[in-house]
Amino acid sequence: MKAGEISARSRSVLAAIRRHGSVSRSVLIHERGLSGTAIFRATEELEAAGLVRAGDSVAAGRGQPSTTIHIEPDAAFALGLSVMTDRADVVLLDLAGAIRARCEVTMPGMPRAALLDAAASFGANTLSSIGIAPGRLKGLGIAVAGYFVATDTVNPGEELEDWALVDLHAAASRQLSLPVAVENIASAAVLGERLLGVGSRYASCCYVNVAAGFGAGVIVDGALMRGRHGNAGEIAPLFPLVGRIPPNLQTLRACLADHGVATTGIADMVARFDPAWPGVEAWLAAHQASFSYLFGALRYTLDCEALILGGRLPRVLARRIVEAVDWPEERLPARRGRRAPATVLDVAALEPDLAGPLGAASLVFHRTLFD
Repeated sequence: MKAGEISARSRSVLAAIRRHGSVSRSVLIHERGLSGTAIFRATEELEAAGLVRAGDSVAAGRGQPSTTIHIEPDAAFALGLSVMTDRADVVLLDLAGAIRARCEVTMPGMPRAALLDAAASFGANTLSSIGIAPGRLKGLGIAVAGYFVATDTVNPGEELEDWALVDLHAAASRQLSLPVAVENIASAAVLGERLLGVGSRYASCCYVNVAAGFGAGVIVDGALMRGRHGNAGEIAPLFPLVGRIPPNLQTLRACLADHGVATTGIADMVARFDPAWPGVEAWLAAHQASFSYLFGALRYTLDCEALILGGRLPRVLARRIVEAVDWPEERLPARRGRRAPATVLDVAALEPDLAGPLGAASLVFHRTLFD
């Protein structure tokens, strides 16, 4: 049986097994709300496809011992490519969700065809070096900094002209002869953070992606919320509506320059960032109220468990912003002594340039094996 031929129920069970890595059938029965027979058939189907293996039986309460099911990490792989205005990265992810290799592939002008070829070559060479057949590569996920104007067609900043207004799914599939999934950077980043970062703690969360631009990705009950056009989380336009400037890394870099700190670009600023630099305090003073406004708006509109501040924002700076967020309702009397349940504020755990390509690769598995 081929992996692509497994049933919808088995795909759902596979996603649950991947979240655990190893899990007993009894736990799967409880979590998925399925009968023992249904779980047995699903895991048998997955084992026949080579995606999982059955291990030892473990005691589970008063009943019979329950077989442990293990994910097979080398059964399938996915590539994830993130393309931002000044940086491009690619990762190779295995079925267990582990990063097997990663590489920066930034090129002047960010030429689309050359970057796609670089990502595919990186994947093929890495798989060959670890003795994995090329057929186990399930596809390439592409995350681009921009908003969707049509299915698989993004409208990025002027720095990414070669990626603009092109059906990226069709173009990349034709060039590479691989299955392709396309997403924007913020939505890919929330998938990556949920896979290997603090997002794994929450069933529902909003990841605020601060980079050259400003956006968000939203997970609701474990699923990515995309919206009608794929632009759920395009929050930058909220700021001008209330007379504020989006607090992105372009404004941080400009503020630092005004205070005598020269950087060659956002990548250089992030790599060398020093919280003691002149200009950091001025930028925080200018934009802290904007972050508080944004978190309040997201808290009440989304009602997520957590709001996670990340992107390429230096984590020491993100922590200061989160700790200083003001919730105005806390200064008002509580209705009948009760307030609305609180939303957790958290800082992304993954390093700034990893969440995007990681999430893009994860998207491939969701499109081909899990969903």
